[in-house]
Amino acid sequence: MLKALGVFALSHVVVLFMFHAGLAQGAGGLARVFQRPALYGRALAVALVAVPLVAYALVSLFRVPPVAAGSLVLLALCPGAPLQVKQAQALGASVTTSLNLVLLLALCSLVSVPLWVAALDGLRGFHLQANPSEVLKLVLVKLVPPLVAGMAVRFLFPRAAEVLAVWVHRLFSVLLLVTAGLVLFLAAPRLKDLGWSSVLALAGTVSAAALMGHRAGRPRPEDRRAVALAAALGNPGLAMSLVVHSYPGVQVMEAAAVVGAFVLVRALALVPYKSWSRRQGRKGRAGRPLREGSHPGWSVTRGGRGTVPFALLALRRRALHRRSASSPSP
Repeated sequence: MLKALGVFALSHVVVLFMFHAGLAQGAGGLARVFQRPALYGRALAVALVAVPLVAYALVSLFRVPPVAAGSLVLLALCPGAPLQVKQAQALGASVTTSLNLVLLLALCSLVSVPLWVAALDGLRGFHLQANPSEVLKLVLVKLVPPLVAGMAVRFLFPRAAEVLAVWVHRLFSVLLLVTAGLVLFLAAPRLKDLGWSSVLALAGTVSAAALMGHRAGRPRPEDRRAVALAAALGNPGLAMSLVVHSYPGVQVMEAAAVVGAFVLVRALALVPYKSWSRRQGRKGRAGRPLREGSHPGWSVTRGGRGTVPFALLALRRRALHRRSASSPSP
């Protein structure tokens, strides 16, 4: 029963997320990508090219065992994690940029993932047995039909799509909780089997991906965080399916345990970046001067240094007036 529930949750959480993304964003959301082509171009270059190259370099440097190395690199080259939008919202990143990146990376992965699998299959040490055409079919089935269906519903029935998006998101959240609990249950015993080489390679990949994404998301801080999360968070459901196709001897639940252990290490590796990003956000808000009328209940004007509230000026004038009124006239 647990195995059947786990296979169902892991297989359908990505499909349900893509359907919700199509309902929530629609084709009009992707049109906004063309308004900022440089930002999204840099983000795609980091997530689709730079991060897999870094992962390959680190697993080679630390001499990670073949199955663990292949799983790590497959996780790095599968973009568009379902948790990306939720984590972006919690971190104060741009939700619009994050959702646009999820849709854009999902479409680009139709080309990038089969190409990377074909390239890795010819490299020594990975022993991948996945056929690029099978990988293309797998990615196509999991990502494109639910996304197109969601966009079609939003285009034909916009009001119904708004209501349906709420319920689909609730169902997705429940399924995601089930998946997360299952991953924790399966992955916890696997953590001790990873080895320090795998942990160091994964932590280095995640840290480098977050820093490269932060750099690529300039100049807005909220976009920096969104691109950093998009680069660092691979799609574990899609990576698990690729692990099963790449290593026929690995069962579905065993692949889920391996990828789940990597997801746990990845979450820990992202903690320093998230803490640093929150501190930078607080410093930016503290050092930013108030604009006129920008804060409710306060009217501000420019003074000699920074800004001075009108309320403080009024109190000072009132005190001076009382002092002048109480002083005896000559």
